[in-house]
Amino acid sequence: MPAGGFGNFRVVGNARIPFEEFNSPPVVESADTAPFFHNHTVKDLESAVAFYGTDAFQTGKFSIGNPANNAIPIKISADPNDAEVQAIAAFLRVLNALENIRSSINVAERGRAMKRDEDGRDLARLALAEAGDAVKVLSEGALAACGESGILSARVNLVAASALLQSVQHVRHTDIDDVFQQATNRLRAARADLALLGTLPASYRQ
Repeated sequence: MPAGGFGNFRVVGNARIPFEEFNSPPVVESADTAPFFHNHTVKDLESAVAFYGTDAFQTGKFSIGNPANNAIPIKISADPNDAEVQAIAAFLRVLNALENIRSSINVAERGRAMKRDEDGRDLARLALAEAGDAVKVLSEGALAACGESGILSARVNLVAASALLQSVQHVRHTDIDDVFQQATNRLRAARADLALLGTLPASYRQ
């Protein structure tokens, strides 16, 4: 691609020039939104982090009409396997998993409040999807081979929560609330494996 571009172009007169702008997803959902950038050219989070160390970013001009605006104050490796890149990606993956867990707990608690079994089962499926996303982001990329006890325990608790949420589709009416409670207990345990509760925003502490 031409120097300074991100793979997108605009036509100015008869010239086709790089379109040097892009949008980024919220940080807490960064691991859930692959492939990355406008044109989906980067397939994994680690490569997306490493992109910011490439010449295309480090020497690109990021303000059209202001060619002098090309100084990037932060330096990082362009290698997705670099230890610093991997650490940043791992941090982003944990943030993403915490958001998935927050959402799963919230939906599961709403499921417990439903009077109709079918409504509760629908919400269990949504909570299951969020728990599944958390397992996925904690099992790929920088965390794929992670042996840290907190990550391993979080995965176990999330898999257990997922099994419980799945079982909501099949248990008797009288057991639905209890299964939801067991699932949220496992989700909260996974959250505790990943972060100290007091360090999280209030909305993440339910």
